[in-house]
Amino acid sequence: MPSRSSRPRRAPRRGLALAALLAAVAAVAVVVFLVAGGGGSRPDPRAQAQAAVARFATDWSAGRDAAAAAATNQPAVARRALVANRRGLDGARVAVRAGAAMLLEDGRARAPLAVTWRIPAIGTWRSTATATLRRDEQGDWRVVYSPTLIDRHLRAGTRLGTAATAPTRASILDRAGQAIVRERAVVAVGLERDQVHDVAASARALAKMVDIDPDAYIEQVRGAGPKQFVEAVTLRSGDFAKVAARVRAVPGAQTVDGRAPLAPTRAFARAFLGTVGAATAEQVARSGGTIAAGDDIGQSGLQQQFDGQLRGSASRSVVTRDAATGDVVATLHRVPGRAPRAVRTTLSQRAQAAAESALGGVTGNAAVVVVQPSSGDVLAVANRPTDMTFDRGLGGIYPPGSTFKVVTTAALLRRGLDPGATVPCPRTITVDGRSFKNFEGEAGGSPSFADDFAISCNTAFIGLAGRLHDGDLTSVARDFGLGRDSTSAVAIARSRVPAPAGAVAHAAAMIGQDRVTATPLAMAGVAATVSAGRWHAPRLLSDDRSTTGPRLPSDELAPLRSLMRGVITHGTGASALSSTPGEPIGKSGTAEYGTGNPPPTHAWFIAARGDLAIAVLIEHGSSGGAVAAPVVARFLRAYGT
Repeated sequence: MPSRSSRPRRAPRRGLALAALLAAVAAVAVVVFLVAGGGGSRPDPRAQAQAAVARFATDWSAGRDAAAAAATNQPAVARRALVANRRGLDGARVAVRAGAAMLLEDGRARAPLAVTWRIPAIGTWRSTATATLRRDEQGDWRVVYSPTLIDRHLRAGTRLGTAATAPTRASILDRAGQAIVRERAVVAVGLERDQVHDVAASARALAKMVDIDPDAYIEQVRGAGPKQFVEAVTLRSGDFAKVAARVRAVPGAQTVDGRAPLAPTRAFARAFLGTVGAATAEQVARSGGTIAAGDDIGQSGLQQQFDGQLRGSASRSVVTRDAATGDVVATLHRVPGRAPRAVRTTLSQRAQAAAESALGGVTGNAAVVVVQPSSGDVLAVANRPTDMTFDRGLGGIYPPGSTFKVVTTAALLRRGLDPGATVPCPRTITVDGRSFKNFEGEAGGSPSFADDFAISCNTAFIGLAGRLHDGDLTSVARDFGLGRDSTSAVAIARSRVPAPAGAVAHAAAMIGQDRVTATPLAMAGVAATVSAGRWHAPRLLSDDRSTTGPRLPSDELAPLRSLMRGVITHGTGASALSSTPGEPIGKSGTAEYGTGNPPPTHAWFIAARGDLAIAVLIEHGSSGGAVAAPVVARFLRAYGT
């Protein structure tokens, strides 16, 4: 029987068990450590895919198309597509938000994209796209390029784009609601580049014929493509008929029939109505996206002032286009436009035609304005030359000269002047060393004031200056509309009659000089005030507000009408107007301006007959009776009774 001492001890067995236990714990700890990353964990693939698509979305949103494309599997192709689609949407800004990435069974990943475009002239458009990702050879996630990465509506060979459908421009209407400016037949005249053998000869001949710069047109033709039609000018069909035979004789000349918004004639109220033409690059840039290259917009006059109303706004769409042809494939989003609205004026086509006819022989700067005394409605605004945009009838500021004597006479009548009283008309008169003389008439002996008025005697009026206080002319002028602010929506220059400072200024103001200034429209209003018995604010648009001045007292109105009738029967307007039917009344004016000895002059004549009042201004005219009165006569004959 073995002895007790030879039995194995239990303590060592317990130690081995403890060691094994500790080793097991350590092994578990290592596993936990490794799993926790302490020994290099395996990355989360979904999180990596999410990070990759987020970087793509961030770069695309920031406009970094190259960086966004670099995150794809086809950087060059993707970059071209991103640039082309952004350009197709007129340079829109984009904000892209990537949704949660999802791992697919085939090892790829997919994430939805919320895409918000901010497109010029359209606004915000929201769409969606899909990003598919897969690992490259290095194990990095790459966004797979396809058209649907940019928008879910795209397919191979298509891109995003915009389209616009512009409405037909509204008309400018006359007082009866009839269109003045409307679509009319025109003929575009130019050269067909591949039919021209001698560019300089053909271009110069055509340019001379249609009155354009020949050198500029030669360069334009030389720079044209081989099949290009190079337009020189667009003519009304009637105007083209006058030169048609000569145009066709030019080698390479071609014509294209069309239609354009035009007034009845080229001259017809041109400065007032304005013109329409293709938008310049500067106008496109200033428009903030509302005007595109090639759009026709108002360039002057009412066409420019009310361009937005007349043009309306185009209906604009987000579309898909064939990348090769540019044709629209589908419409994705549409923003309705704004319907154009007509502008209704107070113009009378009959009166305007008569005014244009009256100015037919005038080649220098001139204006005719016709007003309806009973309402203040402006019936006609004609200007010369016709190729200028400045409307001197409404915006030209001039000394009114002796036409202002109507106002001066009203002030004198209020101070007790008797028109039958004798008022000398010397050849000259001197005030504080300044000599004044007569322009259109002088009388010997002892003429009455009525005779002085008829022959427009300056010295007689200056001799009466002492009867008026310094503020009389200013206050009385307001009763005739001078010095008042306009109530029309159309821009009108303000006439001024400031209180004269000193005896010389007071003398000059008596005859419409010194600092007295007025527009032809304002002086037509003076004649209209005498005709109607009170001033009516000029109205150029049908919705302009009507305002009036005080009614002139009968003991002032009757003498004024009689005095102005005398100008026609035996005064400065007699030679041109004495045989005109309807018993018109009027007043001539010759206004000095500038410097010289003698100073240069402008010629004026204002008149009224029935419910018509007219003012004529001829710049650099010698005298109102000789130069401006015949224009009034031609107007009244052309207008008829």
